Amino acid sequence: MKFLVLLLVLALRRLDFTWPQWMLDRHRVSHALDRWREKTDPFGLTGVPRWLVLVALPVLVVALVLGLLHEMLWGLPGFIAGGLLLLWLLGGESEFRHVDDLLVRSRMNDPARFAEGAEAHFGMAGTPEAPGYFGALLRRILQQDARQLFATLFWLLTLGYWAALLYVLNLAMLRNDAEDRQGPAWMMHTALFWMPARLLVLCLALAGNFGRVADAVRGRILQLDNSEALLNDAAAAALDIPALDSVEAEQGPNQLEALQGMLLRCLAIWLILGALWTVLAG
Repeated sequence: MKFLVLLLVLALRRLDFTWPQWMLDRHRVSHALDRWREKTDPFGLTGVPRWLVLVALPVLVVALVLGLLHEMLWGLPGFIAGGLLLLWLLGGESEFRHVDDLLVRSRMNDPARFAEGAEAHFGMAGTPEAPGYFGALLRRILQQDARQLFATLFWLLTLGYWAALLYVLNLAMLRNDAEDRQGPAWMMHTALFWMPARLLVLCLALAGNFGRVADAVRGRILQLDNSEALLNDAAAAALDIPALDSVEAEQGPNQLEALQGMLLRCLAIWLILGALWTVLAG
């Protein structure tokens, strides 16, 4: 049933609904975490105790509530609440829809609206004519999809809603405390993102050029702290280009479309693996 809820949520995110603004806000989880932080900051917590209160405690409360809801009316309230939670974690609009919109604006030769959409949906500043713009945009799209979509789905399918919430809240705390690269949120993210990133590398190899991806990641796949660089190199190899940074402005729209198609194939592979895991675990 959890897998069916996931498919329903992914389908809803692709539809053209008029979602409330709080569901569309890119920083919705960070804002919620900020409000919780304002209530706990007077206690002066730091380090692990602060992480336990800001991240682990809300996860525990949500897990208990979902557990109780799953015991009522054949679990239907729990599945509804889980679907709403997942929709909030992922956002009301699909990342792939945003890229489709950028591709349409590119084909219409509208660089101003292209830059506006890239900044609104992916936080990408600058103009398409600027050197290195498309390389940075490709990296940003890849990393955002990997961190927010693929990793969240991985923990949802393997351990459940509570694990997906733990991952997303920890990621939001890490972004809010970006200067703290040695704190518990950073260490937890390194651990939580390691497995989804390696599985996504495998999907990139299957969806693109397997031999080039294997060569690009050889000797690095088991390292703990290089997930972002590993994914960048794997994606470039899958696209059969030297590096994402090497994409020039005139090649940008074509490479953006190629990355979009490859990530869609990766999502299909991800869901197939998730279905197999659900069957085997059930």
